[in-house]
Amino acid sequence: MTQQQQSKSKKDDWQTPDRVLEPLWKTTGIDMDPCAGEDTEIGNINITEDVDGLSVPWEGSVYVNPPYSDKQTWVEECTKQYRRQQVDRVYLLTPDSTDVISWWHNLITEHAEWTVFFESRVKFYDPHEGEVKGSPPNGSALHIFGEVPDVTLSLLSEEGDVVKRPRFL
Repeated sequence: MTQQQQSKSKKDDWQTPDRVLEPLWKTTGIDMDPCAGEDTEIGNINITEDVDGLSVPWEGSVYVNPPYSDKQTWVEECTKQYRRQQVDRVYLLTPDSTDVISWWHNLITEHAEWTVFFESRVKFYDPHEGEVKGSPPNGSALHIFGEVPDVTLSLLSEEGDVVKRPRFL
């Protein structure tokens, strides 16, 4: 592994804090995490880097905190899995980059039913140091592909602004 690859992977290896996950665990549960970090147990099935989470079948309620250096690929896969009705729902955590046409406007706004814009920046766990560290230089957003119970939305609204996308016929 080159020094650039090594620093890139370490930069991408940030784990989701309970602030984001607890509303999901308490209400709908998470069946699968196709891009889980090492020693991460978010869902019943946790696919780590050892297995390519993009190449295995997804099922149930899926949680995705993609490596931000390759978020386009993961956003495309979330959209594909949802459109093919392979999953019940997908929870996708991304930067709140509403100005990006390639993945935000072409994929998120076209297919996600809901987006949660978190109040204040989300502080992620650094698995190398075993503690919550600083936040990224931008805010975070949780996108929900598929229907979700009102109780989930209610709990998520305690963490930020929950927005439903209108679907025009």
